[in-house]
Amino acid sequence: MTRRFGIAVLLASATTAAPGLAQTAPEAPAASLDTGIVVVTGQHARNQASSGTKTDTPLAETPQSITVITSDDIAGRSLQNLNQALRFVAGVTPETRGASAEVYDQFKLRGFDAPVYLDGLKQFGSSSGYAVPQVDVSRLDRIEVIKGPASVLYGQSSPGGLVAESSKLPLDQALYGAISGTYGNYDLYRVDADLGGRAGEGVLWRINGSANGADTQQKFGKRERQTISAAVTAGAGSSTSFTLLGAYSHDPYNGDYGVFPASGTLLANPNGKLPTSFDGGEAGNRFSRDQAALTYIFRHDFGGGWAFRSSGRYQYVKANLGLIYTAGGLDSRDPTGQTFLRASYATREKLNNWTFDNQLSGTVQTGPIKHTLLFGVDRQVAHSIEDFAFGTAPSLNGYAPVYGTVTVPQTPAAVPNPFAGYTAIRQRQQGIYAQDQMALGDLRVVLSGRQDWARSEQVGLGVKHDEKFTYRAAALYTLPFGLAPYASYSTSFEQQGGTVLRPDGTLGIADPSLGKQLEAGAKFTIPGTQILLSGAWFRIDQTNVLTSTPTFSLSTQTGKVRSQGVEFEGSAPLPYGFNARVAFSRQRVKVTQDANDPTRVGRGLETVGRGGASLGLDWAAPEGALAGLTIGGAVRHVDQVYAGVTPGETQGRNSPSYTVYDALVRYDLEKLAPSLRGLSLAVNGANIFDKKYLTSCFANYNWCWYGNRRTVQATIGYRF
Repeated sequence: MTRRFGIAVLLASATTAAPGLAQTAPEAPAASLDTGIVVVTGQHARNQASSGTKTDTPLAETPQSITVITSDDIAGRSLQNLNQALRFVAGVTPETRGASAEVYDQFKLRGFDAPVYLDGLKQFGSSSGYAVPQVDVSRLDRIEVIKGPASVLYGQSSPGGLVAESSKLPLDQALYGAISGTYGNYDLYRVDADLGGRAGEGVLWRINGSANGADTQQKFGKRERQTISAAVTAGAGSSTSFTLLGAYSHDPYNGDYGVFPASGTLLANPNGKLPTSFDGGEAGNRFSRDQAALTYIFRHDFGGGWAFRSSGRYQYVKANLGLIYTAGGLDSRDPTGQTFLRASYATREKLNNWTFDNQLSGTVQTGPIKHTLLFGVDRQVAHSIEDFAFGTAPSLNGYAPVYGTVTVPQTPAAVPNPFAGYTAIRQRQQGIYAQDQMALGDLRVVLSGRQDWARSEQVGLGVKHDEKFTYRAAALYTLPFGLAPYASYSTSFEQQGGTVLRPDGTLGIADPSLGKQLEAGAKFTIPGTQILLSGAWFRIDQTNVLTSTPTFSLSTQTGKVRSQGVEFEGSAPLPYGFNARVAFSRQRVKVTQDANDPTRVGRGLETVGRGGASLGLDWAAPEGALAGLTIGGAVRHVDQVYAGVTPGETQGRNSPSYTVYDALVRYDLEKLAPSLRGLSLAVNGANIFDKKYLTSCFANYNWCWYGNRRTVQATIGYRF
């Protein structure tokens, strides 16, 4: 979206002369009875993960940093989206666009944007526009965050890692279900339902859906969603099964995707701070999205430890956007510093993508070494089209705004004084991969390799072909007292949709970005407990980084970036009903090469933080008069986030660090009266002291984003 940022700045300047973003189907069900949370899940232990190796491997034996977020975590803290779920993950700069863009999963992982996968298949978004899918948390059974390059198993992936989401799939139970209703401030509401069971011998079904929404902090923004997902599995419990999963989401309102000027937020303004309710747009702003997907998962067990799995998905996304927004800078015609430039924008976009992954896995023994082998072939295809236009808009007094002076364009053709364009991008990638997980006593060694062939086609720029081999080598050794040191080296590649200016002066399609990581760490489990502590040091180098040229709409690939840091995470069920989770990270992400602007070397990357820490502690009364009651809280700290260099300055700025506090209380009413079995009440509060803070800024564009103010939500639910 660099092109958009630059064009917006140019248009904003022009207005001074104008009139006023796979669960493995379990064999047995489990309801989350220990916490009183209304959620039905499969039996997949927190201390086990499949995304890092595409095989079920204990986290304590995986030579890589992986964080697991369960559906209990999502429901227990009443998290509304992936952005909020990642608040408690080490190495993540969360919610980079704050409360203004919850319809996108926008965050940084070890300093980089990271793709999202659902059921092992990539969630493609438009490489140039706003047609980007988002999975409602009501559909999720589990989230696994893989840190560091993962291209060797997934193909296109960020150097920082990826997020692997798993859908709720049918469970082998006669009948089960849950329903809950939530209401909170900002008129937040949710109605979630989940129902499933057996339809016959070996046939399982499940339907879940949600209707949810809320007003945003900004004056005119609101979000609204209706989503439904249905799945059926044939052959459950046999050696061959087939699951078909369909999903649809209708988002008639997606907030306003608004921004705040840097002056009055990050920078001092003689008129004071802008309120978090300030809206630089208009009442007619509209951002809508529709999503539909059909997924299949086929499994066959050959016996003898060998199995085949095939999965595929077709996904469709449509996005319509029309808005007036704050371009960021002050209007030089107003000497009081109260008036801000604005611009207009409208787009119509569609995205179609097809993804497939086929895996053969099995075990063999060679002497004392046990080999868990994996062979795979996958293919990813994405076609996106975008019709867009940027235009002018009258300025707005941010301290005494008068709205209604302009009509919001709802189509690109209605944008005034437009800079219009049409983009059609076709991307394709296919790859083959192999992996050997070797176990010799307490030693674990993982060797993986992959070859990819990628093709990218863009209107006006022709076709580009790329090939890349990526690999991983890792080893872990478990000592007798539970400590397991490990080391790994891995590489990545990722196609980019930007338009680049070549050294010969011609335009072309960007080369894929390349990454490599060295990671060393240790994991510690206390024998006989579920306590798991992990720590890691990492260094990532990324090349072929796109850097903007003075024309803004073009880039060159002259950049290099290095991310280096340490992380620590721990989860500990403690005595007397306590449960704790802790995360800490400290990182430095900086530009190491930029031929266009050598002054950027040594600076950070915009919207990337220096790290942070979080601590969550819950207590559930084990017995007595308070049995059924759970109380808890959490503290979240995010260190300074690099904001960049403001126009006319040479020194970079950071948005300030912030610390916020959360709280929760739940009660299982069955403990009060057996007749109330399955009924529960919960109250969740986030940022309970109502801290006003910035999550990030693009100082060079004079843009900033406020974080979420205090939200309090009450939920009543029933499960059976």
